[in-house]
Amino acid sequence: MKTKNLIQLARVFSISCVCAVLLACSSASTDSSVESRKTQASNLLVEGNSEPPNIHSKTPRLSWHANVISQSAYQIQVATSEALLKSNKPDLWDSGKVAERRSINIAYKGKPPASSDVAFWRVKVWQDGESQAQAWSDIDSWQMGLLEQSDWQANWIQAAQPYIADTSAPVNDWMRFAADIHPNSNSQLTQQKRDLQTRVLEQLKVQPGATLFRYSFAIDGDKKLVDARLHSTAAGYYEIFLNGDKVDDRLMDPGQTDYDKRILYNTDTVTNMLQQGNNTIAVHLGSGWYSEEIAFSRWSNPDASPKDRPSRSLAYGQPKFIAQLELEFDDGSRQIVSSNEDWLSHASPILKEGLFSGELYDARAEVTHWHSKLDDANLGDWRAVEVLEQWPTQRLEPQLLEPIKAIKKLVPVELLNPEPQVWVLDFGQNFTGVPTIDFTKLPLTNGQSVHLRYAEWIDKAGNISQKSGGGAPLLKQVDTYIAKGDEVMRDNPTWTPIFTWHGFRYLEIRGLTKAPALDAITAHLVRSAVETAGKFESSDDLLNRIHHMALWGYESNLMAVPMDCPIRERAGWTGDAHAAMITGNYNYNMDNFWHKYLGDFKTATFVAPAVVPGKRTHGGNFDWAAAEVMIAWEHYRHHGDVQLFENQYESMQEYMSAGEENLENSLIRKGYGDWCDPVKTPGTPRVNGRCSPQHTTSTFTSSILFAHSANLMAKISRIINKPEQAEYYAALFNQIRSQINTELFDAQNASYNSQTANAMAIMFDVAPDDKRALVAKSINDDVLQQWDGHASVGALGQSYLYTALSDYGYEDTAFNIFKAEGYPGYRYLFEELNATTLWERKGYYDPKKDPDGTNAPTFSLNHPFHAGYDGWFYEGLGGIRPLPDSVGFQDFALKPQFVSGLDEVTVSYTTGYGEIKSRWTRSGEEVTWYFTVPNNTTALVTLPSGSSLYTAGDYTVVISDKSE
Repeated sequence: MKTKNLIQLARVFSISCVCAVLLACSSASTDSSVESRKTQASNLLVEGNSEPPNIHSKTPRLSWHANVISQSAYQIQVATSEALLKSNKPDLWDSGKVAERRSINIAYKGKPPASSDVAFWRVKVWQDGESQAQAWSDIDSWQMGLLEQSDWQANWIQAAQPYIADTSAPVNDWMRFAADIHPNSNSQLTQQKRDLQTRVLEQLKVQPGATLFRYSFAIDGDKKLVDARLHSTAAGYYEIFLNGDKVDDRLMDPGQTDYDKRILYNTDTVTNMLQQGNNTIAVHLGSGWYSEEIAFSRWSNPDASPKDRPSRSLAYGQPKFIAQLELEFDDGSRQIVSSNEDWLSHASPILKEGLFSGELYDARAEVTHWHSKLDDANLGDWRAVEVLEQWPTQRLEPQLLEPIKAIKKLVPVELLNPEPQVWVLDFGQNFTGVPTIDFTKLPLTNGQSVHLRYAEWIDKAGNISQKSGGGAPLLKQVDTYIAKGDEVMRDNPTWTPIFTWHGFRYLEIRGLTKAPALDAITAHLVRSAVETAGKFESSDDLLNRIHHMALWGYESNLMAVPMDCPIRERAGWTGDAHAAMITGNYNYNMDNFWHKYLGDFKTATFVAPAVVPGKRTHGGNFDWAAAEVMIAWEHYRHHGDVQLFENQYESMQEYMSAGEENLENSLIRKGYGDWCDPVKTPGTPRVNGRCSPQHTTSTFTSSILFAHSANLMAKISRIINKPEQAEYYAALFNQIRSQINTELFDAQNASYNSQTANAMAIMFDVAPDDKRALVAKSINDDVLQQWDGHASVGALGQSYLYTALSDYGYEDTAFNIFKAEGYPGYRYLFEELNATTLWERKGYYDPKKDPDGTNAPTFSLNHPFHAGYDGWFYEGLGGIRPLPDSVGFQDFALKPQFVSGLDEVTVSYTTGYGEIKSRWTRSGEEVTWYFTVPNNTTALVTLPSGSSLYTAGDYTVVISDKSE
């Protein structure tokens, strides 16, 4: 089988096929085929989750693994009990036999369950060519959440009077470090800056600490508890406990949103955490994003002109929370325990805390057993709470995206001693994380204060610099622990800050009289716990390192929002999100993460926002805001979710309408552009300063991204049956495309005048069909002749350059960009800049002019928006990519690039249908290619002999690499 599209994209092979297809045996005897003979569908998911407890959608998305070579039909049954299903009497929905291959994100079409209802479901499938269905799957379930505000009997509560710590010596030290005016902070401030930071210090003095809350209740001992569900969330960050045990392992929770519009809530099954008789429910509450009013209290859009910079606070108000515990007993009776006026509050030992500053923890202020057993005699210092009369948000929604968790432990690789009684730990990797002090290895005395400061940079002597955080946040990262002296006697003799995180590689320790053990302080990478979906490995150590550098940066910025960097703004810049989107989609299961982030566009104040969510949002640059349409489309291609289009369509239309209003002669002539593309020589001043594009006009990138959005909106409109809109957006795409080619295309040189522009013109179907090969040649010539084998792309060009080259026969050029020596290549990042993550502006800093490293960079050293190249490792080297009209990778292409200079590539990508694998090895003049097509999918495999359609199975192909 051959298709015109694949032939247009196919590499021209100069090799002969020794053995066109060598099956391991036959398709019927492979491991995948053994899997296909299973009699049941499996891996049942609702809204992308297994047995979720708080669904709000009346038409939730249902998915499963069919476990057959090719599913021809399915049947879904849903009932209010397992017994009804087992007796084949579904009372909510019976889909009947539906002739369809798809088995992901099928919309439920039955009776809408009410709040807290449980729906039980099962599915059976038919193998193509067989009349008898496979056996029913095992029964799974989902439970509805609290759909209406009236379902919440609980009240929002907060501390009646926030607790403000007295200014003792350790408190003063912490505040001065956080304000960057401590004598030991290593900062050289102008007088004007020092005056500003002194005002910051005054704000810190009146900053409240965290708060403890508790409530005791009894469970009737004559009844048997059969089920207990706890619904809870906070305007801020919170931890929740039952009888002294933390309910979950979520960190920095809930995820950031536009809090006045929506707050995400959790539902936990806690039956086994309760006991007959007395019980205690407790909450630890911090400010999170809800009350961050110091770091950016003077924040304004850094890219606006001074006259357009309004000063504003980012705070929504005082932190608060809500909790509702629902108990069900064997006699059918129910009991509800909720947050109300009977709760009590107390100052937390966290005396000061903030996302950008850090935490000040005084162990001497700990309240023993505060979250479990306290008798009345020990409640004298606890105060009454304040109950809110109105909700602080318009609605509560279930937190379906993966929560932030501790993902990976890191241990320091080196201990430095830059000055007496100052030690610096080098973790060997820049990342987003939290530290943990092990008091068995770092014993402290009563009242001893240890100050931990975090940085991405050290000089040659080992002194840290926090300058890479820039001037945007007015606070610097510091945690302080004041010891009680008996820490080693605890059941868990450790301490970790809980309401903050830090971006760092280096950790400075002050307050010790002798060197700590190297592993006395460890750390954990923290991020939204999205599952790993893709894996890449090659025979080239440098390529592997470049891949992992992309992952470290991407993971460091997944904090319920795709952030720009962990040390500076921590903002959900929309352009950054779509610039690195392809890297996220191939490496992680971003299904519910993108659902949540696209929801942030719908609640944003601006129609075309540059940042979502939060009060830092602003709008008007359509190259950045194109993320809404682009992410929605790529999410559909990876996960096949049509409902997302329907839910997002109005918001996307608003973006398109606003963009049309900004067209000037069919082009958009403003935007951020190809942000932070390289200057020719390190240290060279940039034209227009900051990170403004040097090689590609903003008119081009804004116009082509808007054209691309119009093209995608035409496709989306057709998918959701809006033919008139589809026709309209297709015409708009052609209008902008025509003007780009008229005004911005150099026909004589077949170029749009930069690598980024040429690559985007090819990949977005803007370049004329008969000119694309010539445009690709222009890219190749520019890389080799003008940039000595290097790329000159910024954030926007990274995702498109390598595919534009390799699809037109220049795969070796694409590969060698990663191998090129010197500036601005990846070797330069590793060898000259000692980088472990992608820098925002690697050309800003010239190490040759700063041999001692004392003039530290002032821009982020962990910026994932340059990571778009990583998608080519999957789509190019591994050859895995969706077909133009495929949904969820049910039909996909396999066409790896067997580049010169590489002996082995192993790539896998887990889709909703299963794991696609592609591995090739070179031995002499032969390439052996192994690939796996999952059940219920097909692959259009491109070989030298042509393109053929393959069904599920494991395959081996041997290809001669000898020129004919």
